[in-house]
Amino acid sequence: MIKLFKKVKNRHNSNQKAPLLGKYIDRQLVIAGEYLNGKTQYWNKASKLVALILFCLLFGIPCILLLVKAINHL
Repeated sequence: MIKLFKKVKNRHNSNQKAPLLGKYIDRQLVIAGEYLNGKTQYWNKASKLVALILFCLLFGIPCILLLVKAINHL
């Protein structure tokens, strides 16, 4: 019988050291995340939702227009 959903063994050894560049990127992501969390610390849930919707509209509409333009060009 074929196992479609078999458990994948963890191949990442915890004893392995991450490359220097990977550590740097991880640290920069943590710093950016802490900064952004501090900026939105006092926002309520509704304010965060409005910001998310505005962000999606700001970057989503140009992407959709570009996609429509590419399809019409064919």
